[in-house]
Amino acid sequence: MAILAIDYGAKKIGLARSDHERRMALPLGVLINKNQKEILDHIKLICQRDEIEKIIVGVPLSLKTTNKELILREQDLQNKQMQEVLAFIDWLKENIKISIEMEDERLSTKLANSLRRDLIKGGPDDAVAAMLILQTYLDKNQKS
Repeated sequence: MAILAIDYGAKKIGLARSDHERRMALPLGVLINKNQKEILDHIKLICQRDEIEKIIVGVPLSLKTTNKELILREQDLQNKQMQEVLAFIDWLKENIKISIEMEDERLSTKLANSLRRDLIKGGPDDAVAAMLILQTYLDKNQKS
């Protein structure tokens, strides 16, 4: 079974998935964030096709981490982007019966832009950002 990662944005949603051994994250694609039904249908299709058992959503935190646990601070909750991501996570939980977890996405977009310039030459960075979020999650959870 695999894990799906989502880098949520108001305009685009980056997707990545793990291999079935959960060692490596691979960019999957980018959805244009226009129509919730289409997004949901696409995510459900990926979950079924790729036997997804967990979804990881990147969150824009200025957080503290303790024992792999993310701690949301008050300043995070007042961040507009964070509010949008948390609303997206709540919407996903209402519509998809798969475990959903959050992962820190700090610096993933900057690193994705750098990788995109070096590797993809002009392609969208959203799928690469989702891949980096998922790889961070996989690396952190392999050590346990």
